[in-house]
Amino acid sequence: MKTKILFMGAGAIGRGYLPWTLDETKHEFVYIDGNQAIVDRMNQHGGFTTYRVNGDEYQVKKVAVKAAYTPATFKLEEHKDAIACFFSVGPRNVIKAAQTLVGSSFPLIMCENEPDTVNDAKRVVGHDKVYFAVPDVITSNTAPANLLADDPLAITTENGVQFIEEGPTGLYGDMTFLPREELLRIQWTPKLYLHNTPHCITAYLGALMGNTYVHEAMQHPKAAQLVEGAMTEMLRALKLQWDIPHDFLEWYAEKELSRFRCQLLFDPVARVAREPLRKLELHGRLIGAAQMCLTLGVLPEFLLKGIVGALLFEDKHDPDHHIGMMRESMDTASFNRYVLGLRQGEPLDLMLREKMAAITAELRDFAKEKK
Repeated sequence: MKTKILFMGAGAIGRGYLPWTLDETKHEFVYIDGNQAIVDRMNQHGGFTTYRVNGDEYQVKKVAVKAAYTPATFKLEEHKDAIACFFSVGPRNVIKAAQTLVGSSFPLIMCENEPDTVNDAKRVVGHDKVYFAVPDVITSNTAPANLLADDPLAITTENGVQFIEEGPTGLYGDMTFLPREELLRIQWTPKLYLHNTPHCITAYLGALMGNTYVHEAMQHPKAAQLVEGAMTEMLRALKLQWDIPHDFLEWYAEKELSRFRCQLLFDPVARVAREPLRKLELHGRLIGAAQMCLTLGVLPEFLLKGIVGALLFEDKHDPDHHIGMMRESMDTASFNRYVLGLRQGEPLDLMLREKMAAITAELRDFAKEKK
């Protein structure tokens, strides 16, 4: 008899990647998502299709869905027999999503790109069986038009690796369980700085150039050079700061650049660039990365351009679309202090004040060039 697994979130990771990591002969899948159209389609058709990049072609998986719900229609009392729930709703949405599972006792596995979401979820659900996970993968939240024509819920993903903090039991599939300290040091740290940092920089450059997908941005020579420069700065800093084998870090960096160029992923710029204010948090993938470089004597020349790229991101549909209004209504010093949280006169504050105008002009100029 199959055991039940819940998925909180039916987006890129929840719909595209996680089904590849779990054994469907041993588990049945139940989805919870706020998008009524996705929920209705899953229930009407009993599942969806996910495509995994394999060399220069796709592997196809038809995923069977036992049931799908919105948070409003999900009833925990009908699903207390679940053995786990995978979260992939975005860090800002974890607290609200976890409220759906108050009273649960099964493990929650946070595929959320932010370790602090573990404690957020623990406080809400009232138990400690909450674990961090690092999906080492790039997964789109869409697919090329020919695949969407066959299934509007079709989605494309890489063949990644799923790392999970030790604790959950009864899960069958392709995943690796690690002690929390090892997970954070060896898997999360490289992913944050060698994946998340240059990945979002690529997306912000793509947005400036009017690209739809990340791989299109990497076809622009100057954009690719900037992304590679940011990657080199992060590599230098990580080698100085962390006790992680250098050959592993170098392999990881090359792997990431290859991922960004993959033309089968159709990874949307809007997905990767979304919520720029979250990506500009003090200890995050842009500001935090640049600060780490400065403390280690690595000049964050290319990271600084990535930060400015995030500040220039404009998407009226993005939750942080007001960033442009704030930037235009404040001088750089005030913006740095009150929005970015930088201390007045600290090195990164001074660098941004000195170089903001020139970098803005540089990015807008090369964005107009043909690749």
